[in-house]
Amino acid sequence: MTITYTLDVSTSSFTSFTKLLFRWRGSIWKSVYKELILWLVLYFGLSCVYRFFLNKEQRVIFEDVVAFCVKYTDFIPLTFMLGFFITLVITRWWDMMRNIGWIDNTSLYIATYIQGKSERARMIRRNILRYAVLIQALLYRDISIKVRRRFPTMETLQAAGFMSVKEMEALDSIVSPHRKYWVPAHWAMTAILRARQEGFIKSDHAVQDLLERVRSFRSSLALLIVYDWVPIPLVYTQMVVLIVRCYFLLALMARQYVTSDTRELKTASPIDLYFPIVSTIQFTFYIGWLKVAEALLNPMGDDDDDFEVNWILDRNLQMGLSIVDDAVGKEPPMERDMFWEDSQPEPLYSSDTVCAPNNPQLGSAAENESNSDVVKMVSRPSEKNIQYDGVSGRSVQPPIFVRSTSHTSSTRSNGLFTRLNCSPVLAVRRKFRQRHNSQMAKETPHEFYIENANGIANPVPFVACDGVSIGSSIGSYDVIEAVDRLPKAENFIEKMNGNKVEPINKAEKPEISWQPPQTQEIPAEKWYLAVPHKNDDELSDVIEEEDEVSQKNDKN
Repeated sequence: MTITYTLDVSTSSFTSFTKLLFRWRGSIWKSVYKELILWLVLYFGLSCVYRFFLNKEQRVIFEDVVAFCVKYTDFIPLTFMLGFFITLVITRWWDMMRNIGWIDNTSLYIATYIQGKSERARMIRRNILRYAVLIQALLYRDISIKVRRRFPTMETLQAAGFMSVKEMEALDSIVSPHRKYWVPAHWAMTAILRARQEGFIKSDHAVQDLLERVRSFRSSLALLIVYDWVPIPLVYTQMVVLIVRCYFLLALMARQYVTSDTRELKTASPIDLYFPIVSTIQFTFYIGWLKVAEALLNPMGDDDDDFEVNWILDRNLQMGLSIVDDAVGKEPPMERDMFWEDSQPEPLYSSDTVCAPNNPQLGSAAENESNSDVVKMVSRPSEKNIQYDGVSGRSVQPPIFVRSTSHTSSTRSNGLFTRLNCSPVLAVRRKFRQRHNSQMAKETPHEFYIENANGIANPVPFVACDGVSIGSSIGSYDVIEAVDRLPKAENFIEKMNGNKVEPINKAEKPEISWQPPQTQEIPAEKWYLAVPHKNDDELSDVIEEEDEVSQKNDKN
């Protein structure tokens, strides 16, 4: 049987796990109590012999034996051997659990692909499903003692309804020196092909899917018989079991309390503990650890934590027949759901859970906001040789200042439960930065540089604002595509009010002479390029000035 305690540990509280210690069925206490009692009886027997029945010479021999056992018990690699063995056993146990054989997916494929409500269609669906469960029943009889006791003969399988009399005769008519688990699978695949020929299956692709589902179900069950046939090597199992028990046989002497008035004993204990508390705890843990491996070594057996194979057989037959027969033709009509008009549906919660906090899926760096709404973007250094009027130089990509126009994360929508938008502290910080950055846009325009072969030319200021298209003018400036990319150097120079590059004497430091024209002042709220923040004192002054301007505008 399977001992379930999942509900008891639904919360990781102290009381939840404390209650588990007082369970009996499937517990460590039930596993080790018999061997622990035997070990304690032997321990107290040796202790009484040492204390009451030995003379001085015999006590000396006893003490020497205790010293010998204390010295050499640590030579046994108990923890390593048990840990490796348990890992191997649990891996096999979980793999067997994954391949135990669940009929649900196969039943859904059968019910979907084999259409029709006639008696013939129902018969085909039910028989294919029953053949799949019969594969499982035949195999379980050979690997599980519980199923073998339930179905000791093939006639009992027929009486239980897993196969008919004619099917049992057909099974017996096949002569084979090996087990015939494959026969029901052959019947199921033949029935699928017959359903295709009779028109109950509409496409060959559906036939292929159904055949694959039957094959995969049989293959998963075949792995169980392989695990039953090839267990963990016997020598390894014997070695682990022998090591643990030999260790505690030596511990019967090594844990004894000894004392002597005539000589100094390294194994003498300062406290005379009549009951070996620490040794009992160690025995419980190590023997319990071994019992876990012994119980999981064959999960198809009759231990407390073995698989419920009889229930699985009953469940698969009942569930499968319900899917392929009772549920066919009872599908609800198509209709609009209650969230039809909602782009962001909000399912309801019960009153007990509506205030429970949710932890949405969110990247670990998603809430790491920048200190400024303006980010300076620069390109990696690169050289491009250009020629203009005999001047050899290179272009330098100007920095681009990008201002954020949205304060929500790009990885999720601005929904009702977005934590970034619900935080009042973050909202105040964003408002503070918006007011600050709008004033910072009044600073000196950003600069482009054209660098010749031996130096850098005078800076060329650049202004851009919202609502201005490429090619339009602002004052004496031409708006160019510098926000996205740096234009060719010769086009860039020609746009700057027709300024020309003067011929350069190669012996002197080349320099491009250029007088910056006057710029047009643009309202702060129109700028989308900004310079870095000012310090806190200047920022406070800017905000106060902005408030005064806003109040005047409201009055006007």
